[in-house]
Amino acid sequence: MSTSQGRKRSRLACETCRDLKRKCDGAQPCGACVRFEYDCTYKTFSNKKRKTHEATLLPSPPVHTEKESRPSRSDHATSPRHLQSLEANSGAAFLRRLALRLDPKNAPRMHTFSWNAFLGARKSSHVPVSRPITDLLSKEDMESLSAVYFQKMDPIYGFVDRDDISQTIQGRWAGYIYDQSQDSILCGIAAIGCLFSQVEPPPVELDLIETARFILEQKMSDGPSAASVTGWLLRVVYLRIAGTPHTAWMASSILMHMLEAAGLHCEPSQESVLPVTEEKVDAELRRRLFAVAEHLNIWISFDMGRSRTILCNSTLEMPCSREGDYTHELMELLPYSTELDPNKTQDVSELEASLSTVLSRTHSVPPSIMAQTNLALCLCRRLQSMNTTFSGKVLDQILSITKTGIEAAQAILDARSPWHHMANVPFQIICVLLAIDTGESIAQLKDAMQCLSNVATVYNTNATKEALNTASLLILMQQRRKEKCASNLSDILKTFPIVSLPETRDETPVTEMDDMRWLNNLVGDLSSFDYADLDRFLFPNMF
Repeated sequence: MSTSQGRKRSRLACETCRDLKRKCDGAQPCGACVRFEYDCTYKTFSNKKRKTHEATLLPSPPVHTEKESRPSRSDHATSPRHLQSLEANSGAAFLRRLALRLDPKNAPRMHTFSWNAFLGARKSSHVPVSRPITDLLSKEDMESLSAVYFQKMDPIYGFVDRDDISQTIQGRWAGYIYDQSQDSILCGIAAIGCLFSQVEPPPVELDLIETARFILEQKMSDGPSAASVTGWLLRVVYLRIAGTPHTAWMASSILMHMLEAAGLHCEPSQESVLPVTEEKVDAELRRRLFAVAEHLNIWISFDMGRSRTILCNSTLEMPCSREGDYTHELMELLPYSTELDPNKTQDVSELEASLSTVLSRTHSVPPSIMAQTNLALCLCRRLQSMNTTFSGKVLDQILSITKTGIEAAQAILDARSPWHHMANVPFQIICVLLAIDTGESIAQLKDAMQCLSNVATVYNTNATKEALNTASLLILMQQRRKEKCASNLSDILKTFPIVSLPETRDETPVTEMDDMRWLNNLVGDLSSFDYADLDRFLFPNMF
């Protein structure tokens, strides 16, 4: 019987990891120091001590196999490029990097600021109770909330058949239809209807969410159906708009596994011997369920810097476009989103090509525009993490889409439709504008701050107020940094002022006068000089 082997550790650990009592991978520099920008140094051993150390710990020569010759997944997961991509995908991590660059001592903590306008704040002192939906709502209330859902949510996330829902409502309140999975769908639709029609949450909203949660978790041991998957997707949509990141990420991960278990992630095939669901599901509805679920899982995972749930054998086609529906606009962004997975390697040229394509797309309605803006901002963060600077036409396009994104967020606020990007996009725009740090980008900050302030005024929650204060802090840190640079330059000029050269009667050679002309031109141009360009040249490693 073989003895159990304990956890493997690196034979050598850098001094920083030793001091912090942190696991070290033994690389030079190690992955942890690369991620947190620490100096990575190793203590040198004497020859005698090193030989003794190696003689004690050196194992017998291993048998080399093809599998061992490949780079391990853990090595890839701790590589600087992987960590760089993981952090750049996350707006919260990008904010932390930006703040550390501006002022390491006063940088705000790592936190998902403005992830949505609520971050769980729609909970109240009311303790939610799970009850039959017919006890929670009258038929008229259900129809009213359903109308709000199909007016504001369904055109963007179109994965529910309106006629089916109308029939279910009629049958449920008439007493001849009762299916728990259908109840979870009705509860989800009604809760989102409350969210998009009431600034302050009514107590019934929490009861609806609790009832849906109870039903969905109770039925997890049963074979999943299209109805139960739809109920889970509605729960994820609600949590992304009003819940906390961790709860939403857990629910979205469960949803992806439910999709796979129900066989809704691939087109039906007679050639496969794998078991398939006997339930007949409309092909277009199947594609829409999977596409919206994948979209949410990708971006919730990116935002948190966590792994997304990848269904390797998914074979679904893209949903079709239809009049009055904009779901296809979001779903057409999916290929560019999946390519941003940290496990995939993309160079600067590939990211620039994706950014150019995304920026040139036309999106029709504010929620869709904000999804486009969110993807463009993520691509900008990825490129900035690779020390790429924006100029010319690309910079103009970026500033154009940030302007459009701010206008879309304001339009959503005016409609009292608190989509998750209503607060998130203006906040992330502020971060990217500060990182770009040109005169044009700084000039756009006021509009972004005004939009974020308007959101905090209407949806007066701790989440929105904290986001607004954090954005103001970032701008203050940027201002102090520039003031310090300007003060240092001023001190130098006081010591070495520009003096007029004495006039001489001797005729100066023409070539010498030409050689001095550049200095006079330089002095004249100093007033319009953009110090951000010099700062970027002197300090290229921003992140």
